[in-house]
Amino acid sequence: MRFLRAWLLASLIPLAVRADRAQDLARIHVEAIGGEERIAELKSLRASGHVTAGDKRVRFTMTAARPNLIRLETEGGGRTLVQGSDGEEPAWEFDTGSWPPQYRAMAPATAKTFVADAEFDDPLVAAAARGYSLDFAGEMKIDGQSFLRVLVTGSRAATFSVIIDPRTYFIVMRIEQRESAGGRKAQVVTHYEDFRPVDGVLLPHQIAVAINGKVTQRTVIDRIDANPELAEDTFRRPRAAAKPGKS
Repeated sequence: MRFLRAWLLASLIPLAVRADRAQDLARIHVEAIGGEERIAELKSLRASGHVTAGDKRVRFTMTAARPNLIRLETEGGGRTLVQGSDGEEPAWEFDTGSWPPQYRAMAPATAKTFVADAEFDDPLVAAAARGYSLDFAGEMKIDGQSFLRVLVTGSRAATFSVIIDPRTYFIVMRIEQRESAGGRKAQVVTHYEDFRPVDGVLLPHQIAVAINGKVTQRTVIDRIDANPELAEDTFRRPRAAAKPGKS
């Protein structure tokens, strides 16, 4: 029994060490991007820029608020696709190119990804309070440079990695497995670059997404406004107007 207790203790020590190292990295990261107070004061934002995918380029405006409210307007070809989530009802969308407008629920696979990407704060900010557990997964080399890897497990047991640059303690990559609408799994790597202050909080202004090693989308943010005035129904799914004579 003494041997068994000693073995169990020895096996648990590395887990505790990894968790403690991950918590330390999270604390340093929070300070590096602005500190708890400034992060808390940044409650919402409005970002605008463009997205390039293949030979297509579209303008976008994204409005987001803590904890996971989002409205995305993408303009291209003389029409605008509006998508949103208020964190309560199913994610929704409508296309201004259709008339009358149809305020429809997103397809389940699209909604799942959209909602997963809607969280206002990065995974290392108040991780435990948001239901995330963190584990240090060691160092990794990319083009000869060392980076730090932290495994993040959510309340629904979905696990992904964030990659931290030890020179700045910014999150420069997120690595995860995602499933397409057809059921195929793919490795999705999101790269974060060009960090600039937004009301005292450093946020990336260039984002690239690679699927199975191939970059499929690049986002360049021209401007981010901190804590903009928001209408009460900014994130809420619009309702079609009732026809005359009907209530």
